[in-house]
Amino acid sequence: MPDDDRFSRYLTPAWKRVLRSLQGRDPAERISDNLTTALAATMRAVHGVPMLPQIAERMQEAAIHGTRFEKIARLDARHVPTELAEQAAAALAVTMQRELALVSPAQAALILARKVVAEVAHHYGLERMLHKLLKDDYTISEVRVLFADALSGEQVAKLTTRFLARPTGDGLRAPARKLRRLAGPDLLNADLDAL
Repeated sequence: MPDDDRFSRYLTPAWKRVLRSLQGRDPAERISDNLTTALAATMRAVHGVPMLPQIAERMQEAAIHGTRFEKIARLDARHVPTELAEQAAAALAVTMQRELALVSPAQAALILARKVVAEVAHHYGLERMLHKLLKDDYTISEVRVLFADALSGEQVAKLTTRFLARPTGDGLRAPARKLRRLAGPDLLNADLDAL
């Protein structure tokens, strides 16, 4: 349970768009576009993870030396994305010890950034909409597959690279939408359920 013994169910407008896409069973491209937009907006709003490069460096050192990842005690207020990043780094240092020991520091930072983006997506959006999706026609296994597919897409990968370049979230924007346009004849002959 969280420290205050309650779960937040509040969704920002961007995350509500993702929820509507999932409830409407939109195509994967539309869900991915809405997800990356919501993630970029969330990273800007929470000011990202400014210490991401340092956390990645400490994570790789812990993996190389086989030691425990140590969190840095901070006097400032609790910053949830930084805590999520440190938890992810601690887990990756143990579960991917060999891989992290063999990759460059830039690749280790990218591995951590991918995990942080997924954790932020779950914390600020996906887990908050879970109860609404399960009330609808979805089963828990379908929801897991939907979330995994959405987070493993090309759009999220591009956003992760941009986030790594801007760990504070300032100016972070989602990649250009990936929606495809159909030509006139193709649109006339298209299956309406597929659109």
